[in-house]
This record gives sequence, C-alpha cells and structure tokens, in this order.
Amino acid sequence: MAFRMIVFCFAVGFSALTASAGFHDASDLEKVKDSLAKWQTTKADVGNTYSYMVRWSSFIEYGHETRIFVKNGKVIRRTFRPVAVAENPSGEPPFEKWKEDGDQIGKHSEGAPAKTLDQLYKSAIKVASKELEPSERRYVKTDNRGLLIECFIVDTRIADDAPKNGLSITSIRLPRSGNGAAAKRKKAIRLTSKDNGKTIAVTLGQKIQIQLDSNPTTGFSWVDQSKSKSIRLIGEIKYAASGDAIGSGGVSTASFMSTQPGKSEIKLGYLRTFEDKPAAKQFQVTLQIKKANEKDLGEVDKPIFKSPNGKPYPQHWGAPPKLQTRDLRPLPGGYGQGSGTLVKWISENLARDEKAKNNK
Repeated sequence: MAFRMIVFCFAVGFSALTASAGFHDASDLEKVKDSLAKWQTTKADVGNTYSYMVRWSSFIEYGHETRIFVKNGKVIRRTFRPVAVAENPSGEPPFEKWKEDGDQIGKHSEGAPAKTLDQLYKSAIKVASKELEPSERRYVKTDNRGLLIECFIVDTRIADDAPKNGLSITSIRLPRSGNGAAAKRKKAIRLTSKDNGKTIAVTLGQKIQIQLDSNPTTGFSWVDQSKSKSIRLIGEIKYAASGDAIGSGGVSTASFMSTQPGKSEIKLGYLRTFEDKPAAKQFQVTLQIKKANEKDLGEVDKPIFKSPNGKPYPQHWGAPPKLQTRDLRPLPGGYGQGSGTLVKWISENLARDEKAKNNK
C-alpha cells in the first residue's frame, strides 16, 4: 500500500510539474502543421513514393519491426519481423516473420497498421489539437528533414509502459539519390519556346519548368490553360524583366509538377485576360509520365544481422541459424561468444569467403 502511495504521489507531483513548466505547449498544433506543409512539398518531389518503419520493444527479449511501403500514394506492401532487444536472448522469438502484398495487406493483426503518411498526419492533427488533461503530456518530434515522427499523448500517472495515443514512427525512408528515379525527379526539366509541340518523358513527381518570352506592358501575359489532372501549376507564373528599359520585355516562368502517371498535356496561352479573344500565341507539350521505380522504396536493402557482441555479420551470409545449442564458446572472426551452432555457421562462411577470394 505504501509503495502504491509513493507512486501515486510521484505521478501527481510530476503532473503538477509538467503543467507549471509549460509542457502543455500550445504551439504543438503549429509544429504539426508546419511539418505537414514540408511533407506536402516532399511528397510531390518523391512522387508520393516512400517507406517508413515502426519499431516496438518492451521488457521482454524480443520486440518487432513493421515496415510500410507506399507507392504513388497507396500502400503496396507491409512487412513484419521480430527484433532481438536483449544482447543475448535465451529463447526463440514469440513473433513470426511475414509479408503482405496487394489484397493481403491488413490480413495480420500484429504490427503497425497499413496507413500512408497522409493518414498519419491527419490523425496527428487531431492529437495536436486535443486539450490536455492535467495528468497528460504530449510529445511532438520531427526528423532532420522536418517530417513528423512523433505526435502522441501519455498519461504521466502511469509509471511503466504509459499508453500512447497518436503517431510514433522510427524512421522514414525516401527514394534514393544517385542515378535512379529519385535523382531524375529532383532534377527539373527546363523547356523553352523551342520545345513547343514536343512529347517529353518525365518521372512521376518531377518538376517541369517552362520559360517563355513575354512583355506585360503590352497587356499580354502567359496563362495556364491546361486541363489535365495529372499535372499541377506550382504557385503562379512569374515574370522577370530582361533589362531596365521600360517596355523592353522579359521572360515568364511557369513551373509544373507531375502528380499522376500516364499521358498529359501542358497548355499555355499568351493573351490579354481582359479581352474575350483567342490567345495570340500558344505553347503546348505532351508529357509521358512514368511511374516511380519500386526499387526506390528501399526494397533492395537487406536486413542486418548482428552477432552476440553486436558486430554485424556480412550481409551475403544471410540470417544466422535459428535453432542453436545452449553451450557458450568463443566465436571465430571476433564475433564474441555464442553457441557451437554459431561457431560452425561462422566458420563455414569464413571458409567460403576465403575460397572465393583465392579463386579471383
């Protein structure tokens, strides 16, 4: 009874402390909204294609890890696997590894739900908008890109394993840079009047920048006349004068983003908006928008398995044997101590690597 009273007094005292220390941060909602704005820009840059991981662990020897794969704004895959949280777990993991694709997504009850980041942001807005009780504390955290990874509420009266209500992500993986589709999306395609009438291949999420001569002093300006839902104009068409002389004219720049795969058209008209007349000039290009490469989701990354002392095994070795003897012996290769089964497995892999090296 005395122990319960101590815990209760601690929880009440902590609640009062958090309330007086300003943990009921009224700016939490603004933080989430700012992050949402950054996500909207990032989402367009990567063609709404990404993956994220949610890891859970507790006082037991094993936790689990769920990874959600999203392509073009739709969850296409969910994977689940046990993760050892103890340095040298004694038993077998209580979780089974599985993978869901297509219509099978959502079949398993374990792991994080199959939701997109858009859905998670929507729920985070509600959590950040909630008026906190005196015993509650809200946590809001973003990664180094400004993307939201935490937005949840805990009850400070509960000393252990406080229940979470909201969003908690371990990491977000965006399409890779380099020579893949992600790099092509980040590099904008620049077009001029010389490209009028052409067909251009672009990657989903890629930016298209069009620069055309114009002179607003004549009353004419370039206007977006595109009707396709597969592209969107970013902001407004901007004008920059070529010189200081009055009436010398300049260049108008229209920036578009591809949002859906398939065939699309960009159409610009040079006209006086106050006149009901056809455009004096037109610019039109046809876009062939390709889907994002599924490899950009990070599927090519293989899981990293570690030895009892934490040293990672070479990835080409694959997973160590599940069923192992319970003896404790020094492991070859500086991998610490482990079972005789591990000794045999490591020795065989080292010998295979050495043989492959000598045969080169």
